[in-house]
Amino acid sequence: MQTIFVQIASYRDQELPRTIASALSQANSPERIRFGICWQYDEDTYTDLDPYIRDARFRVKQTHYEDSKGCCWARNQTNLLYQDEDFTLQIDAHTRFAKGWDSQYIEMIASLSSEKPLLSTYPSPFLRLHGEDQLQFHGIQRLILNRMAKDLTCVFTSEVVEDKSQLALSKFIGAGQIFTLGSFCREVEYDPSMYFSGEEISLSARAYTHGYDFFCPNRDLVWHLYQHHMPTHWADHKENQHDEAVVRLQTLLTGDHTTLGKHGLGTKRTLKQFEEYANLDFSARLNSVDDTVHFHRTILIHTQKIPRRDDYHLWIFTLNNAAGEEIYRRDIVDPAILQMTNNEITVDEDLEGKPITYMIWPKTWAKGFIDRQYFDL
Repeated sequence: MQTIFVQIASYRDQELPRTIASALSQANSPERIRFGICWQYDEDTYTDLDPYIRDARFRVKQTHYEDSKGCCWARNQTNLLYQDEDFTLQIDAHTRFAKGWDSQYIEMIASLSSEKPLLSTYPSPFLRLHGEDQLQFHGIQRLILNRMAKDLTCVFTSEVVEDKSQLALSKFIGAGQIFTLGSFCREVEYDPSMYFSGEEISLSARAYTHGYDFFCPNRDLVWHLYQHHMPTHWADHKENQHDEAVVRLQTLLTGDHTTLGKHGLGTKRTLKQFEEYANLDFSARLNSVDDTVHFHRTILIHTQKIPRRDDYHLWIFTLNNAAGEEIYRRDIVDPAILQMTNNEITVDEDLEGKPITYMIWPKTWAKGFIDRQYFDL
């Protein structure tokens, strides 16, 4: 029987036991499942893995959250727990599974003629209300580039794939759902020195140059808990390796990547081929000349034009220059703002140009995105 290595990087995440239970209960063949978990626990979660810690199906790297080095470090730790399983699935610790997810992923891979197929997309959301999971169906979301900053860190968004009769091609990898050959864990081992902002663009470039072809699943097989209040590494660790990781990202994409050793690019395709495939030019972006403006201001959101709803998932907030181009973006999840009891958003950032307008683009659980609203600053 073909085996699946499920990788989970869990940071102070109280949903982890429910994620494990969902994976096992919903699999057609739970005996094929193996887990590699980087468990970054705190006082509230340190007993969560007691039922599994001596289970041979589970390999666990345990560390107190204060000793964690971030998301990419944790994913690297799960890679190192790989033991030659046929396939691997990378997810977050707050995930739910469809019935028969294991068989369906394998069937999708088998339907492709690619030698190195990789399935990835942003999972649909689920809500946890009154102790119950409520799965949402918003369509298959393919990653698209929203904006590449001058330092080459990227913001991705998604678009709905209308044609679900086949597995659609994709240009990028979303870290919250990756299903591919198990050998990916060694061939494209996560760079533990990366941090957060450069994770998905660096992984996409490395996987593509190692010969992997990217596709979107055409069915919802996992769901992600986007709306939660669990701690994050960057909130706990104000001093982190973000700045060093950005330098490393630039070395990967515009410098001598061979200095990164096994965490550099592959040899099956060139970086230029990836740039052509994804319609990118890393060197041109890094060397572009922008006027940097330090923008420090508390913006009072004009909520009169925004419908009052009780099912907002988030608001996308952007600042835009005179040409209407986005120069800053933040996903607003603060309940006080979504419920319009607070209308203040403070920005204190160096921006590539002067902001002239701001945009609010609300996303609801029931309807997805609704109308964008633009306002003058």
